[in-house]
Amino acid sequence: MEQRWVQMDIAKGVGILIIVFGHSWFVASSPYFLYPLLASFILPLFFFLSGVFFKPSASFTDTAIGKADALLKPFFFTMVLYVIVRNVIREQPLMPDMGGLFYASVNTLPWQALWFLPHFWLAILYSWLLLRFLMALRLPSVVIGGVVVIQLLFGIWLLGWFWQMPVNLLGHSFVLPGLPFSADVVFISSAFFIFGYLLRSVLRAHKSTPLTLLASVLLFGAVFFFHPVTMDLAQRRYDHWFWTTLLAVLGVYVCWALSGVMTRLGWLSRAMTYIGQSTLIILIFHGEIQNKTFGLLRSVSVPDYVSAAIALLFTVTVSLLIGEAIKRLWPLRLLYFPVWGRKRREAQINARGGARS
Repeated sequence: MEQRWVQMDIAKGVGILIIVFGHSWFVASSPYFLYPLLASFILPLFFFLSGVFFKPSASFTDTAIGKADALLKPFFFTMVLYVIVRNVIREQPLMPDMGGLFYASVNTLPWQALWFLPHFWLAILYSWLLLRFLMALRLPSVVIGGVVVIQLLFGIWLLGWFWQMPVNLLGHSFVLPGLPFSADVVFISSAFFIFGYLLRSVLRAHKSTPLTLLASVLLFGAVFFFHPVTMDLAQRRYDHWFWTTLLAVLGVYVCWALSGVMTRLGWLSRAMTYIGQSTLIILIFHGEIQNKTFGLLRSVSVPDYVSAAIALLFTVTVSLLIGEAIKRLWPLRLLYFPVWGRKRREAQINARGGARS
């Protein structure tokens, strides 16, 4: 395996561990330091890293179906099953919660962290459309980057328009929880995704060192100290068009530089690679496991910081064990891991073999 792919897996591992930590008691009890510090870059990190692997040369149909297979399938299976079981136990009506699942904004989901998956699918499709349009115009990469910067600024300006907006429809009043699949966020999320695609060659060629890691940490810390702004795309928050974006860029690089240093650390590199390859499973299951574990320990008078530390370690461990169980049970493997790309490759190989014969 090439070093850059190892580093990419490690970077995803760093990102998912930050997400798990970000949903812990430690961050919840630090709303003015840890929360804005981590939230300023964690979602841009995943959009950016995923953009590095994006292939706009694939057809729109293959992209839509393949990414739905990878993202929407595990999302809807997990959420539909959870809502059915929960509502049957509580003897609650099913349809309102089902409607919330298919609306898929953060405030309509019982596991709020999963808003990311349907939105990520939408952001990828939008990025395909925009990139294919701009590439058809034969624009150089620097011009495409400028267009994406303008789009990012437009997305920041647009961000609060559909969030918690009072709506009257057919005599009913309600508050709009953003657009379905958080479509009102797509101009921001896709901007980081497309920049990952545009900078893929630079990122793959760059060799991070302890010195570049230290320099990026110090620069990120200095910017955050003087301008403690952040973003929370789920809650439609983007504090400042320049400083928030700069912190996101610096935070993404810090994680990339850290992952580069980790590639040289033997067992830690292997452990973080494994965690990075289990990102989806950890994302899906960590919230409920961590909340229930922390609540249980707290209920028996374990101090909060001890409960939070145990819950954090337990959550990562159990999520990884769930991932291993899913890999070994073919019905769950089909539901949680993509099969579309594999079937397409097998069909192409068979077609080439038939043509040769």
